[in-house]
Amino acid sequence: MNIPVDGIVINGSGIVTNEAAMSGESDELLKDSLENCKSRKLEVDDEHALSNNKFHRPKELPSPILLSGT
Repeated sequence: MNIPVDGIVINGSGIVTNEAAMSGESDELLKDSLENCKSRKLEVDDEHALSNNKFHRPKELPSPILLSGT
């Protein structure tokens, strides 16, 4: 199902988006609530601090932002 939207995820499960119209990349991106995204970022930051790696891999973290494209 395609739903054009600009917004932030409040609650959901298994949401992925294809933002190829905006970014040119065809990979689907994982979406989650803002609260879960912040929590996951803290976890990843802690993991990276332990490994002395300060950079996130692309698409390592979910995003709460839903964009409708062009």
